[in-house]
Amino acid sequence: MSEGSAHVGQLSADGKWRWDGVTWQPASEGAVYQPLPRWLKLELRTDATWLSPAAALLVGLTADQAMRTGTFGLAASIAITFTALALIFAARLLTYESRVLVAAAAVFGAWLTVRSSPWLLWPDLVMSFALLGFAASVAVRGSLLDIGVAEAVARAVEAVAHGVAGAAFVLKPAVGARRRVPTAIAPTARGLLIAIPIGAVLAGLLAAADPVFASFFKLNFDFGQLTLDATYVVIGALVTAGLLRLAASQPLSQVDGPTWRLGSIEGLVVLAVLDAIFAGFAVAQVMAAAGAAGDTLRAAGITYADYARSGFFQLLWVAGITAVILIVFSRITGFKQQSTRRAFLVLSEIAVVLTLLIVVVAFQRLSLYESAYGFTMLRLYSQIFAAWIALVFVLLAADMGGLLRRRRWFVGATSISAMTVLLALNLANPEAVVVALNLNLAQSTHRIDAQYLAGLSSDATPALLDQRVQVDATLGREISRAACAGPRSYSVSPAAFNWSDAEAASARRKGC
Repeated sequence: MSEGSAHVGQLSADGKWRWDGVTWQPASEGAVYQPLPRWLKLELRTDATWLSPAAALLVGLTADQAMRTGTFGLAASIAITFTALALIFAARLLTYESRVLVAAAAVFGAWLTVRSSPWLLWPDLVMSFALLGFAASVAVRGSLLDIGVAEAVARAVEAVAHGVAGAAFVLKPAVGARRRVPTAIAPTARGLLIAIPIGAVLAGLLAAADPVFASFFKLNFDFGQLTLDATYVVIGALVTAGLLRLAASQPLSQVDGPTWRLGSIEGLVVLAVLDAIFAGFAVAQVMAAAGAAGDTLRAAGITYADYARSGFFQLLWVAGITAVILIVFSRITGFKQQSTRRAFLVLSEIAVVLTLLIVVVAFQRLSLYESAYGFTMLRLYSQIFAAWIALVFVLLAADMGGLLRRRRWFVGATSISAMTVLLALNLANPEAVVVALNLNLAQSTHRIDAQYLAGLSSDATPALLDQRVQVDATLGREISRAACAGPRSYSVSPAAFNWSDAEAASARRKGC
């Protein structure tokens, strides 16, 4: 049997060999075949030192302070910073890029203290953990600008595997130290284990007989809070332990993805169908712009104005799904002839161009909708997503076209673009942008959704109070009621401190 026709897990004709995708391996009789990825290795290049459990405990204690407040604040930023420092000093990151990535994670973590909008806080938190995880993954070798889609998935799976084994890794120094303790320690510990239950029974009986003696045991402990704190500490420590083990593991080799490939004809058919659908959509847009679709719109019971201001969310979903389809099929489609490869490339580039048209239409429709009904965070983020996904399609077209063919840069470039967008949003304060856009619109429409503005976070409060003079007195009073509804004083624990909340309270004291 030829190797080219064998599939993974297939037995040879004599039943003594099994194909693992690369070579024929001995097949023991009656054994259950469980294929494991060749790249998934849990071997370590270095062992944990006493600095590892100390760092995990420190992060755990800080994470407890962050989580027990129930809000984002200074403790959350410090916990991420301590995790980054733990990777640098306890894990001994060797590559320059890994150190840059943990520094970037600390930068995004710092915004958890500066901003209060959930539209920023959760993306900042996710980005911080993603950067910490990838920094640990490339502690010895690897680069964000030379990683394929399959390798990105492989590194994520590897991170989870090391995270599960992280506790045993950081506790290894303590286990080794147990063998070096004096011989009297073990008997003493066993004696305490025997004495404690006996003492508890006797103390309980004496406490029941004497109220004065019982008062010695009335300790002011909140066992519920103590249990919750212990849980938070363990969660923070386990996450750090997993990152430390990942950084101490053997470096992941290059992952090229599955050996299985979809036939070129199947791939071409999928792209041809996509292009046909998108071309039909382009024709519909031309007809609508030329006024040739009036009868169709009247039959559907909608005006042209309603048509121009609808469907933008569905169009953005189409763009996102198409991006995934093009990425997946460009990786799994096999080509035996150069002509089919060129045909696939042409159809792919046509799909990119037509999808960019869909993105432009979505952006225009959303702009028309906002000019009529105002701006919200969802609508603003949808426009930002439209611009970003257009950039992703341009990068994808360049990647499929052969730009820098020797490197696998698309995933890294896309990730860097996402980081840049998120950093720009943190700097720009999108809730303040929404306030400014709505107030500018209110100058011409003389109406504003004060109830929506009142539901924004503290990031919007200073902008509301500063810019309310731009509108007429009636709308100004509505804005004042919305902005002044919150607290005018700010007094929280240091762990829960948030700069945006403090600024909002200060703005209310001055402007309300």
